[in-house]
Amino acid sequence: MRPIVKRLSASFALVLIAFVWISPPASAITVELAKKCRAIALKAHPMSLPGAKNGTAQAERAYYSACIANNGTMPDNNTQNTTAPAAK
Repeated sequence: MRPIVKRLSASFALVLIAFVWISPPASAITVELAKKCRAIALKAHPMSLPGAKNGTAQAERAYYSACIANNGTMPDNNTQNTTAPAAK
């Protein structure tokens, strides 16, 4: 029984070492990118007053995540989604 346990533990150790060695390291974002995306997200979704019924936290988080995924390049959304008044 002892040789089997030794072989299994050695095999397990080799597989674990190979897995750790082969897996790519996680890449972290830079401080500049985080600050830039935070500023863009706050500009696109300004904070609302506490207790307001239309919260923007989820939209701001989604916008921030999209900004990080796009490396800080977001389309310019200065135009509001409003309709022009009807001409008379």
